[in-house]
Amino acid sequence: MSDVSVLSHEYQTASELSQTINRALITLKKARLHLPTSEELTPEQIRKSQRCLVEVLAALSGLLAPDKVNERDASAVQIPGSLVARLRQERRGDLEYFLQDLNRTVERLGSGLPDLTDQDIGLLDHLAAAADAETSSVFRRLMRT
Repeated sequence: MSDVSVLSHEYQTASELSQTINRALITLKKARLHLPTSEELTPEQIRKSQRCLVEVLAALSGLLAPDKVNERDASAVQIPGSLVARLRQERRGDLEYFLQDLNRTVERLGSGLPDLTDQDIGLLDHLAAAADAETSSVFRRLMRT
């Protein structure tokens, strides 16, 4: 496969993940904060967003865990290796705590919207920003080739 093909595939994966995280997070924020148009959200849309974020966080947690470095995640969620590397580098001093935070957020997302804390939303915002940054980075590399 050529460099352009590899980068194109990496960009598509990063872009889809970023969009998925952002859409689900916006839905949860609207519902949680009772923002305009939140009354139009159905309970199923909210549950779908929660499940989506649970899948992403669980997959990411599995890939970031130090004892699972060489394991492949069997979930349907595709996490770009470059995002995993970015988060490992960014969290190299507190990776274990970050993984605990991820797992707690997964638990609270599974329990329901009222259980989410401001820290959980902050973590989700951070992941959305990291996914956006990775998508931009891959796009810039693609444009340079």
